[in-house]
Order: sequence, then structure tokens, then C-alpha cells
Amino acid sequence: TPRTVVKAPRGRPGTKRLDKSTTLPTTHADWASLPTGAWAAGARPDEHATTAQLIAGVSDTPYQANFSEEQNAAWTDYSKTATRDWRSLKYRYVDRISAWRNKNLPKTTSIDTVFYPFSGPDATNTLAFFPDAKDFTLVGLEPVGCVPSIPSDFSPEYWPALRKGWQSAVALGFFKTEDMEHDLAEGSAGGVLPVLLFLIARAGNTIVDVTPTAINANGSLVAPSPTVKTETNGIVIQFRATQQPSNGKGKAAPPTPVRTLRYFALNLANTRLKRQPGTTKYLNDLPFTATLVKSASYLMHKRYFSEIRTTILAKSAVVIEDDSGIPYHYFDQTMWDVHLFGAYDKPIDLFKNWVQDDL
Repeated sequence: TPRTVVKAPRGRPGTKRLDKSTTLPTTHADWASLPTGAWAAGARPDEHATTAQLIAGVSDTPYQANFSEEQNAAWTDYSKTATRDWRSLKYRYVDRISAWRNKNLPKTTSIDTVFYPFSGPDATNTLAFFPDAKDFTLVGLEPVGCVPSIPSDFSPEYWPALRKGWQSAVALGFFKTEDMEHDLAEGSAGGVLPVLLFLIARAGNTIVDVTPTAINANGSLVAPSPTVKTETNGIVIQFRATQQPSNGKGKAAPPTPVRTLRYFALNLANTRLKRQPGTTKYLNDLPFTATLVKSASYLMHKRYFSEIRTTILAKSAVVIEDDSGIPYHYFDQTMWDVHLFGAYDKPIDLFKNWVQDDL
């Protein structure tokens, strides 16, 4: 069966109150350096969900009791703004992607695994294009980052700093690399983790677990440790669709399946991958997958990103991309069932050298 590539124009398609002494989820300057399970040492399992709900601006339970009046007011303002941001993102992009997906993606294609290189913290697009997938692998340059460790660290200044992490996505439908370089720099709201939690929770999911991970020289996932040498740091987020009562009596519906999103902080240039053979092996050993490439700065048009281009072409059953991804001429039409959408226009001036005459 021919594999499928679809190309689109750029940018389209009871509550318990905690007292002041209660231990809340712990953190670190960079979660990727934490040992397994360090999200909340001794914490209840539902604290993963409550922290994500707080960051998403959905609920401040159980943090409200631990916040000062100023903190509560700041979070309330943030929650209103975050709700408007999400509604805008959903209306302008997510709903349109869903409509396009239902009409154009092959109904017979079973997609369990998704690979999204050059993604940054863009959980929104991968969940929108592949809502039934079970396993997602995202790769970006940005560090994993952290969330605050104690209630007092959620200062009033934290929330506007956090919001900067997804503002370009709300406005444009994608994350701009130059914005992420400073908006997701290390700090109290730094890294991709808070943005990933925001986007996954806002998409209607409950966070089940968050665990640091790393790829070693053998191409295996291991728990980061000062005594273990690794090549690439990352984070594993497990989540499930938030359950709704199945009837008017409030009886809970059966648990929804747990899905997994892995993010790795990794430069995909050939020279970097050559120095990280275990990471290259890990990527090459991914199951036959669907690949999403969106707003990728035309990197795979360049010879020094040929390795990741080759990996995608070899491993993918379906590729969804805009013209900033793999050049059109690399898709051998005796092997790929190519579908084109929209009207092609030349790239913006920043990428004017990457015009595709054949497209």
C-alpha cells in the first residue's frame, strides 16, 4: 500500500483543602536531571493532575488555600486570560484542523505512534491531527524546564511569564523559534514542561504522571541519574481524556486509555546526531509511525539535516507537513500517495531561498 503524504500551506490546517504544611509537587531547575518519580516525592497521584489544572488556568484547587490574597488574585486574572487564549486557539486552528482531518485523513489508516520533529512544546497540533494516537514523540531545541516547587513560588509575576510561552501559538498557530529562545529560557516559568501541561490539560485531558527520562548510548530510555551517562534529556507525560459522568446520577464512566507524550531536547542536525549514536538509534527504532512537520524553518531542505529527513521517509506511513518540511521532490510518487492542499506561494523573505518550483 502506498504511504501517504499530505502537504498544506504554511500555518493552516470532593475537594480536600491543604494546610500550609502540606507537601505539594516538588520540582527542580531542570526536570530532566531529576530521578524517576521526583515530580512529587510522597505526593498523592492526583497531584499531577491538580498541578496541571493550576498551570492550565482551569482550577486552583488545592493551591488556593496556600496562596496569599495577591497570589489568588493574580491566578484568577491569569485564568480568565488563559481561557480566552485557549478559546482563540481552538476556534482559529484546532477546530479547523479537526474538520480537515475528518474529511481528508484516510479512515483506514491506524495511527498509534506519532513523531513530531522541530515541534517545540506544540502538543496542540499533534493532538488535533492525531487524536486517537497512543504514543507521541516530540523533539525541539528548548530545555525541559520546570514548575514551581512550593506555593510561594507561584508569584504574581509567574503567570504573565508563563503565558509568554504560548502567545505566538495562539496568534499564529505555531511556535516561533526566535520567541522560544527567550520566552522558554530557564527560569521560574522556563522550559517546555509548563506549556506542554497547559496545552494537554486544556485539550481536555487529565495528567496521570510526569517523569524525567533520558536516552543512553545504547539507544534505550533510562532514568536520569548523576551516576548514569546519557546523551539526550527529556520528559515523559502520561495523560488520559478527562472522564465525564456516564449518567445523571454521577456514575463515573470507565477509565479512558492512558496515552504517552515524550519530549526530547535535541538538535537534529547531522553533526549533532553523529555525536549521539544512541539517540540516533532510538529515533531509527521508533515503530512505523505518522509524522507531523509544521513550521520547521525549511531545515530539511538543507544537506546538514539529511539524516532526520531520511529517517522520516524510512519510518513514516503517513506524513502531514507544510512546505517548510521535507521538500516535495523527495516523495517518490511510486511509493507515496501524495495529496496537496491549498495554494502554494513562495516562502517569506527570511526563507526566500527555499522556493520549490515543482510544488
